[in-house]
Amino acid sequence: MTDKKLPPQEEEVDLGNLFKVIGKGISNLLNVILQFFISIFHYFILLLIFLKNHAIKLGLALLIGFIVGLIIHKIGTKSYVSDMVVETSYGSGMQLYKQIDYLNNLVKKKDSISLAQVLNIKAIEAAKISRLGVSAYQPERNLYNAYDEYLKETDSIYTRNFKFEDFKKRVDEYDFRYHQIEVESESNNIFTKLTSGIINLVENDYFKNKRDIKLKELNQKLDILNNNLIQIDSLRKTYKEVSIKEAEKLTNSSTIEISKSDSKKDENDIKLFETSNELLNNISWTNEDLVRKKNVVNIISNFDQVGVPDKNITHKKYFQLAILFGGLMLLWILLGQLNKYLNAYK
Repeated sequence: MTDKKLPPQEEEVDLGNLFKVIGKGISNLLNVILQFFISIFHYFILLLIFLKNHAIKLGLALLIGFIVGLIIHKIGTKSYVSDMVVETSYGSGMQLYKQIDYLNNLVKKKDSISLAQVLNIKAIEAAKISRLGVSAYQPERNLYNAYDEYLKETDSIYTRNFKFEDFKKRVDEYDFRYHQIEVESESNNIFTKLTSGIINLVENDYFKNKRDIKLKELNQKLDILNNNLIQIDSLRKTYKEVSIKEAEKLTNSSTIEISKSDSKKDENDIKLFETSNELLNNISWTNEDLVRKKNVVNIISNFDQVGVPDKNITHKKYFQLAILFGGLMLLWILLGQLNKYLNAYK
């Protein structure tokens, strides 16, 4: 009897040890998490102490930078901005970004003569341009549009297991369909003069050849679709004429034979109707492609005739100099702390 009771006692001992191990593991995990938050709190307090000890120095540096920048801002000329939204085709987005970077480099080098020649404007007007930039217009919406077009143009067998996250990793900003070009200038009436020069930089011979080939393909496809639609409509018309004549012959036939004949004709007519709708949809999509692919770069929204004052605070001198002076003071304080540490180091 005693031997039969031993296994349960051993099991109870084993379970007790197991619970102790689990409890110890949970306790250690909680201690690690607690120490992590204690460390974060400790360094946060050290940061507050550092700021408290040097608040006056940092505050004076920010204030001096702000005042100097504000004086320069008041004395200097005003800046105006305007933007243009374009739609790129045939993979010309990379060329667009490359050319905008090239123009911006000319602006930074103050090479107004070269900039004027490229944009076909006067050197005096080119000298007033202070910045050019390009970015994706509404990036998230652009990304979803690109994914929809990819699924539409690619074989469904290949894209069956190709998820949106996989597509997102393969797409760069210049692959998007819509892009926003922003220009900053000291002159508020120069922006519309830049449109043709920027577009001409993108539309080189390579993209023009791709455009001509694509337009030829689309026109051929449209002709085929229209011919097929005409044939389908003609075939439906013929079916109707035949059905009318057969109905006249079957007036003396039984009701069952007439119903079978009508059912078969209705089925054929429905199939032709569905085929006709598919052709109409394809014609509509092809027409949309023709409009979109007509140009390498389509202007969705052009520059404004008159630019608006630049309200971006990061472009203001008082903001930039305040950050610069504050950063220099912070660097000076940190170097002083490092010097004290090195002198006391053994």
